[in-house]
Amino acid sequence: MSCRLTMSKSYKILASSPLTPTFNPLAAPLSSSCNFNYSLFAATQPSPPSSCTVKSCYNVNRRSISTSPRVPSWFFSKEKEKSAGHSSLISKDLSVYEIVSERVVPKDWDSYLNQKQDLISCINASPEIKAEHIASWNIVTGGNLFTAIHLFRYDGWNEIDLTRDAIKKNQQYLDLDRSGFPFITYKKIELTKNFSFWPSPDRRIGDNVYDIRSYSLKPGSMYDWSNYWAKGIKHRSAVRQDVPYAGLFTQLGQLHTIYHIWCYKNLADRKQCREGTWSYPEWNEVVANTVPLVTTMNTQIAEPLPFSPSK
Repeated sequence: MSCRLTMSKSYKILASSPLTPTFNPLAAPLSSSCNFNYSLFAATQPSPPSSCTVKSCYNVNRRSISTSPRVPSWFFSKEKEKSAGHSSLISKDLSVYEIVSERVVPKDWDSYLNQKQDLISCINASPEIKAEHIASWNIVTGGNLFTAIHLFRYDGWNEIDLTRDAIKKNQQYLDLDRSGFPFITYKKIELTKNFSFWPSPDRRIGDNVYDIRSYSLKPGSMYDWSNYWAKGIKHRSAVRQDVPYAGLFTQLGQLHTIYHIWCYKNLADRKQCREGTWSYPEWNEVVANTVPLVTTMNTQIAEPLPFSPSK
């Protein structure tokens, strides 16, 4: 830990200087940074201490000792956090991702899938609807069964506004959407952004399973989470580059919510990849420092629906 000593009008103060009050930097609490400011001299002191080499006039006002490291350890600047929104600093690009979660009446599952496929076909055939269908999944373990999750991408907030207006005028879309109402008991829509250090969600091929992990963070901890996971994602990717699928944080919906979506060949592959990450010593640091930021967490295993672009 290094200390930096600054003065408004300064002396080069030797270790034997009899200045009072005194401050021992070694007795300070161990932390990444500390500051200690106080007045050095009273007006009654007649002259500078004999052990000081005077570089300017005697009237020294303040001394500050800092133990901040010279090179910041944060991936995202802590100073910028004070003057800019989270989404502008930690998001990847202008894209906005819509997560649609729907719980389906079990006996109507097949009818729901047919209706949803027709609705998405209508979206794809309507250029004025700017939603790009990325993936659709069925929860099979860890959550409510007969639940479908759909992921759409928009190229910015303006495209969302344009789509909302276009849908109101598209009678085919409205009719198809209403035809699915009897099949669902619950629907939730969230708008999210992608973390800059995660890959963008893409269209995968093969017979994959997806681990959809959600975390509720303590308010104010988003930057610390991002800085540790900027390191953590490198260790997860080192096990196999195609495991990370999407890292999203909510903009509209339940705030301070994080979604990490991982892609595996099967559950045995999931176990092997997760255990492989622990071979990196730094991974333990990521886990130890992010767990205290979380209030609740959940993991669900999902399989792609037949019409999902990402398999």
